[in-house]
Amino acid sequence: MKRYLAKRLLYALLILFLVSILIFSIARLLPGDPIQAAAMMNMDLANEEIINDLRAQFGLDRPVHVQYAVWVKDFFTGEWGTSFGSGEPVFEMFFRRLPVTLELFAGYVFWSFFIGFPLGVISAFKRNTVLDAAITSTAIIGISVPVIWEAIVLIYLFSVYFQIFPPSGYVPFSENPMENILCMIMPTFVLGTHTAGMYMRYVRSSLLEVLGQDYIRTARAKGLKEMAVIMRHAAKPAMIPVVTVIGIDWGYVISGSFLVEYMFALPGFGRMGIDAIAARDYPVIQATLLIVALFILMVNLAVDLLYGYLDPRVRIK
Repeated sequence: MKRYLAKRLLYALLILFLVSILIFSIARLLPGDPIQAAAMMNMDLANEEIINDLRAQFGLDRPVHVQYAVWVKDFFTGEWGTSFGSGEPVFEMFFRRLPVTLELFAGYVFWSFFIGFPLGVISAFKRNTVLDAAITSTAIIGISVPVIWEAIVLIYLFSVYFQIFPPSGYVPFSENPMENILCMIMPTFVLGTHTAGMYMRYVRSSLLEVLGQDYIRTARAKGLKEMAVIMRHAAKPAMIPVVTVIGIDWGYVISGSFLVEYMFALPGFGRMGIDAIAARDYPVIQATLLIVALFILMVNLAVDLLYGYLDPRVRIK
């Protein structure tokens, strides 16, 4: 087990190294000069001396490989640089916006897990019935509807027409809990419904496959009720494909949260990244993308370690 864990960590570090190079390169391939883009809001672009001083201040006059080495060293020591546009430390910007993104992610988990998983179990339990067909059709619709279109429809229906929820904006939970919940219902629902339909489909198909195994027939022959068979003997093995999908899907959820935050004007981590791309703000872009990469790597590492727990047949030696 320790050897396997060390091997997986080594692979993760190698991937992180390659991803960091890619992130650093992509940021510098964006068209335009970031210092001039920032200076456009604050000073006269004709003053080349000031522009050159700023370029030296942010280290952009150094060779590219030196810039990369300094960025990696500073990132892992908590010095994420300073935003070109606002002059605020990127580390502080990130942790000020992180609670909004975490709240969005928590709402996504609620909608996706507490809708997708129970419906998947019910659909497998009631396979080839009208209820199964209805649940499956609903799941396919949830998977197929684009996030942008769903967000626009929900805003029109529940904010413009029925005027139940605010169309955009954010109120912290500490200031007004009810207003905070109302602000977050639609964004979290948009982010969670697509994944809920996907989880439902995978749970159903995986559970049906496991229910056809010999040891399940043995459990039934002992006189166990169907629900007891599912919960005691079928649930864990059936979760292996689902856990794999979760690990892959959470990467897409992060990218989807960027769009959802922008659509609903949520001041979260994702919107910070989108604004930074538009402003060619290298420190913010690099920090945003590297944090996303770290999150995805940790999730996939956790998924690998969960395999042995979920099914003794693939338990790691």
